[in-house]
Amino acid sequence: MYSKTTRYIPFSSYSPYENMAIDEYLLSYYERTSQPVLRIYGWSPVGISVGKNQEALKDLDLNRCKKDAVPVVRRQTGGGAIYHNNEITYSIVCSEKDLSCKDLTVKESFEKLNQFIIKMYAKYSLTAAYARDFQPSGSKFGNPAAFCFASNEEYDIVIKGKKIGGNAQSRKKDIIFQHGSVPLQPNPGAMDYFIKKEDNGNYTDLAALIGRVVDPVEACANMIASFTETFFCSLEEMPLKLDEKREVVALLTSKYAVNNWNLKQ
Repeated sequence: MYSKTTRYIPFSSYSPYENMAIDEYLLSYYERTSQPVLRIYGWSPVGISVGKNQEALKDLDLNRCKKDAVPVVRRQTGGGAIYHNNEITYSIVCSEKDLSCKDLTVKESFEKLNQFIIKMYAKYSLTAAYARDFQPSGSKFGNPAAFCFASNEEYDIVIKGKKIGGNAQSRKKDIIFQHGSVPLQPNPGAMDYFIKKEDNGNYTDLAALIGRVVDPVEACANMIASFTETFFCSLEEMPLKLDEKREVVALLTSKYAVNNWNLKQ
């Protein structure tokens, strides 16, 4: 992204199925144009996204999800399930070349890409770091939990000793796709939809940290500023066009709104 103009798809809220279909579409967009993309979005209605290889039937109380009309959608990235509400979510598509990270490992590139999130929290006078920085020397991280926020992985972002949000990545050759969430307020009912109650309280949100509710518009503005400052790039605001929406709908109807994709591992 250095010296490149990045396409910015401005904040808007979509259904869980639409959000994941748009995220996948952005990969094909990059393949055609080689233009990096930043998208920031919300979830309406609220929903649960499960990791690509997660056993949704084993981990989620699907009867409760159905009763409360909470959609479940499978991501193209790994990790545990996330209950999406009171947050902003971002997705980024770029290449190793854009980030000047061709000689870096996947973990090292993940660390590099996450720098803009750390800078965003700094704009709220918060000191964010990676979970690895708090891990005792020689110890290892445990297995990911069904509930994403109940466990830490090496490059999860931590503030005041607690995990905030989640970030996950997938690769297609040298193309990097990453998305992640920034929780603006607590979601006390999130564990209602999980079979195993793994709520260890080891996670936090922006309102709890700064003592006030942050509007999504404000959070988006700080995220955009942090992104351009970190990657030395300019943004070209470009909402989805009609022909792009048709491609998204095709992905939506053939994959992301289909139980076979969302519920089966």
